[in-house]
Amino acid sequence: MHVETGSDGDLQDLGDNTEVITEIPLACALLEYEKPKKQVSRTWGITDEPIGDPLVRRAEAILRQNAPYPGDDLGKEETLSSERFLIYRTSETRHLIMDRASHLEDDIEIPSFLLNNPNFFISDWYMKRLAWPLDVPRFMLRYMQQRTPMGDAIAERVATMLNAEVRLPGESSPDRFYCHRVGYENENVYEIFDQELNFYVCADDKFLSNEKLNVNHWYAKHLFKAYRKLNGLMVAKELEWENNHLRLL
Repeated sequence: MHVETGSDGDLQDLGDNTEVITEIPLACALLEYEKPKKQVSRTWGITDEPIGDPLVRRAEAILRQNAPYPGDDLGKEETLSSERFLIYRTSETRHLIMDRASHLEDDIEIPSFLLNNPNFFISDWYMKRLAWPLDVPRFMLRYMQQRTPMGDAIAERVATMLNAEVRLPGESSPDRFYCHRVGYENENVYEIFDQELNFYVCADDKFLSNEKLNVNHWYAKHLFKAYRKLNGLMVAKELEWENNHLRLL
């Protein structure tokens, strides 16, 4: 089943005046809920956690993983500290890297499009920036390369959040959800697939770049809407004979 995303406005009165069945066969899963509520988070206890900036999370993890860097003092606690790096967005096109162990006086600015490139090696790029004032020979720079790609930070973050959510209908598992980027004309669209329920939704990269977005709640709302539509079809068309109701949507 496929659901196109619309605006993510607040749900209004989710079924307070609608009769809803309490069990719905869904592929191989069984959805159970007590009664409609105004918010999905209250119905299923969905985790209240924003997506944040996936590019920042991934970049900080890679930089920590590949420390130390040229000019680092291995005697300092900050050099290998888990809190060494702090990256944040300064504009729509720029991020800033703050490094507690750097020998440089100023923080380093990096174009956001680099972080959004799955093949970008941020730790190698950063290593060269730190090595440049030290006149490190080029052959040494080649030996220092780690070649750890950024990967698709948004897809990784979305899948990680959904796979960690245990309150969604169906059986939870570490690989229940997967997310991947596909290109449609001039925009990047992410497809999020729920293997447990055979259900998927789509969202563009701009929507998923909203740091305040609660991915789990957003997905649960679309799932809830699909269940209501499914319920309406079952009641209206008397589809008791159909085993896999989701394929009809």
